[in-house]
Amino acid sequence: MSKSRKNNPKKKDMKDISIKKIIIFFLIGGITILGGIVAFSAFQSKSLLPPKIVLSEDEWDFGQVQPDAKPVHVFTITNGGEEELIIERINASCGCIKTSITATTIPPGKSIELEVIYDTTGYSGKDEKHVHIYSNDPLVPDKWIDLYVETE
Repeated sequence: MSKSRKNNPKKKDMKDISIKKIIIFFLIGGITILGGIVAFSAFQSKSLLPPKIVLSEDEWDFGQVQPDAKPVHVFTITNGGEEELIIERINASCGCIKTSITATTIPPGKSIELEVIYDTTGYSGKDEKHVHIYSNDPLVPDKWIDLYVETE
């Protein structure tokens, strides 16, 4: 009997060592997997900057014009973001303002032109109108341009 008592502690020690190795293996494996997930998430969260509308001017003064004049100004719209900027629509505050753009989709870093014609027919004195540019810019979805004119 004394031999079997002596063998039991050895078996128990061996069993404890095996369990410790298994626990360490799973801990290291779990940490490695968790580290990979964190690294992958950090890589995925480095998304591109959203589209950003940038105008050559936020306002334009056509100055003094003759009655029934139709002054024209061309604005530049640039995409200052890293994703495609989409011009959804352009609205003028008056039917006397006509607009046209060269494209509705602007790749990152590229520009398009917005032509604005201010028809002063029937107007006299100082006048102020606005052009609203609606886009997918998440920070400024409604960018506007103030327009001024003085008809003599």
